[in-house]
Amino acid sequence: MEIARKKAIALKLAKYIMYLLVMIVLNSATLNGNLQPFGFAMFFALIWCNQNIFLVSIIYFLSCIVFGFTEQILVCSITTILLFLFFYFLHYKFKKPLNIWLILVYGFLCQVGFLYYTSNSVDGLYLSLAYVTVGLIFLLATLSFFQAVVKKKFRNFNLEECVCAGLFLAVFSLGLSNFEPFHIALVQIFAIFLLILLKNVNKTTMFLAAITMGLGTSLNTFFAGYLYLFCGLAVIICVFSDKNPLLLIFSALLCDLFVGLYIQAFPVYHFQSLIATFLGCAAYVFLPKNCKETLIYLIASSEKGTLVENVVNAQAKKLNRKILETAEIFTELENLFTSMSRGQMTQEEVVSIITQELVQKSCQDCKDKNRCLRLTSNETMELLHDLVFIALQKGKLTLVDVESRLSSKCIRINTLLTQLNAMVEEFNKYQNSITKADTSRRAVAKSLGGVSTILQELASNVDNQIRLDSQLEKNIQEELTYEGILCREILLYEKDKNIIINMLIKNENLLKSKLINIVSKVAKQKMIISSIEVSTTPHFSTVIMKPQPKFDITYGISCRTKSGSESSGDTHSFNRIDDDKFIFALCDGMGSGEKARLASELSIGIIENLYRAGFNSETIIDCTNNLLTMSATEVFSAIDIGVIDLKNGICDIIKIGAPVGYIKHNDSTEIVQAGALPLGILEELRPSTTKTALCHGDYVVFLSDGILDAFEDETALQTFINNFDTKNPQTLSDAILNEAVHLNHDAPNDDMTVFVVRTLNKI
Repeated sequence: MEIARKKAIALKLAKYIMYLLVMIVLNSATLNGNLQPFGFAMFFALIWCNQNIFLVSIIYFLSCIVFGFTEQILVCSITTILLFLFFYFLHYKFKKPLNIWLILVYGFLCQVGFLYYTSNSVDGLYLSLAYVTVGLIFLLATLSFFQAVVKKKFRNFNLEECVCAGLFLAVFSLGLSNFEPFHIALVQIFAIFLLILLKNVNKTTMFLAAITMGLGTSLNTFFAGYLYLFCGLAVIICVFSDKNPLLLIFSALLCDLFVGLYIQAFPVYHFQSLIATFLGCAAYVFLPKNCKETLIYLIASSEKGTLVENVVNAQAKKLNRKILETAEIFTELENLFTSMSRGQMTQEEVVSIITQELVQKSCQDCKDKNRCLRLTSNETMELLHDLVFIALQKGKLTLVDVESRLSSKCIRINTLLTQLNAMVEEFNKYQNSITKADTSRRAVAKSLGGVSTILQELASNVDNQIRLDSQLEKNIQEELTYEGILCREILLYEKDKNIIINMLIKNENLLKSKLINIVSKVAKQKMIISSIEVSTTPHFSTVIMKPQPKFDITYGISCRTKSGSESSGDTHSFNRIDDDKFIFALCDGMGSGEKARLASELSIGIIENLYRAGFNSETIIDCTNNLLTMSATEVFSAIDIGVIDLKNGICDIIKIGAPVGYIKHNDSTEIVQAGALPLGILEELRPSTTKTALCHGDYVVFLSDGILDAFEDETALQTFINNFDTKNPQTLSDAILNEAVHLNHDAPNDDMTVFVVRTLNKI
């Protein structure tokens, strides 16, 4: 830990030393001998890029006083720092973001010191304003360049960002050309090293950099010698950089001599120029390989979008195959558990088996065995067969149930009845255990089949190809920057015709409404924030946005307990099962009181959890019914389930033993018919299912049977709902409940619950 901490401190120190050196170079890039206007641009840009404001202020001050400790330099630098700090902390206090245009305004105001010392006349004022204007243009370019570096790390620059980078490189070259220790031009060493590096990235970029640095350096000397030299060296590097390093150095030295002596591009040619050329080539040639690869990686342009898109889609296909293989395993398990079910024997088979066993146990040691089972075997077996049949029907026999023909001829009739009753009792126990075991196996099989279905749907979703949209990424990022919101990274992809936007936003810029408005404007559709997550990048958060669903919903719930009962047997639920779906349910446990309440809570809990797990409706109903059927106690529940897809307004309604429901439109109300017996009564259920498309302002009304029983019939309640005018679902549910209670003379005969859901068009 101590080593890691020291390493982090060393890297941070090296970073700020580099900032200091670059600021010194920019401050030396003078126009007409003035220290301004390029020095303050990097100061502002570093603060804009979230660097430590106090450290940046110190290194800016140091970069200024390097050129002299004069009154003008002190006043200009200190004025710039103090005024900008004042504006910065003013925004910080009032939590107002700094945008680029405010930075430019503050940049101009911070030059009052410079204008004071340089505006001695009208002409001087005009010239000073021209210097400040040039500085502000360079500030704008520097902000754009630095922001691009923070976001993209020198990759995938657009045309505007390339122009800004070129302007920064030109001014940096202008400043560096003023440093010539022992008449060795540092700008020449830097340029050659950079050109060789860029050749490994992109030849066009290399030639543009050669022209840019040549023009920038020529602004200092007013001679085109460096422009010719850098362009010539670019050609040499393009031809010889992949060959023998010594050949590259030798060719570069010849190019230097050709430009200096033959073309005479310099007013005075020094042989120290050869030393600079040699050092520039040698710096690259002898640089460790891993350092070269790191530098090339940092500045290399990359078709990120295509690569990421291909990689993600390839991985999706692999995952799709894996999920489908797992789904097949669950399907095989479902078939296995289904085949393990024994099923019930036919009645004839049961009677025959018990009859044979009865003869074995009761007649083998009887002295009349030969007479009964040989002489009159057919008649005896027929009588025993009928007796077993009656025993199975009644469950237990007495002498009264025995036919006279059998009682008169059988000398052990009491023993026979005792054995038969015991066998029937044992068979019933066995049959019940088999039934429960088969029910359990079917429930497990259904669950396994449901898991298989979920996996198949998941595989289908995973296999859908995504498409990245780099242009829209750029447009959103530029608009956010214009509005003063720092977005460090953005990844946008399209899937199923929906765009998903992931952004790395600075914490102090997390203004939700502003983010939504900006992104919606650029994306040309209404967006919402799906989630905001903590990022591993300090001071930044990951914001995930997606298209807003077409619909939203509101709901109202009204309840009344049965008169004289302490608790209601009705339970309701309202939950989001994914980003675009809601489930709402009303469960009526049979009866009233604590037992009914527990029954309804059990039923609705099972259903809700299975829905959230992703099972389809058929599997959910089967599993829930099987679980309740196997319960040791009688647990019966009538239930209404509604699932609304907010993207299109489609509502699936499932009714099991529940009374009718209603869908109220603007000018009419339709009845949703009831269906099936309550959960937990029969092993096989056929629930009533309805699929309907809801519109803006439609209501879905669920109610327990205590409400419907209070009205004369279904039509009377339908008329009441249709004639009640309101836009509030809670008001409607209250009105229905109050009317039902009134019709029961304020003493409800059963638990009463009304659940009303209303759809709203959001787009």
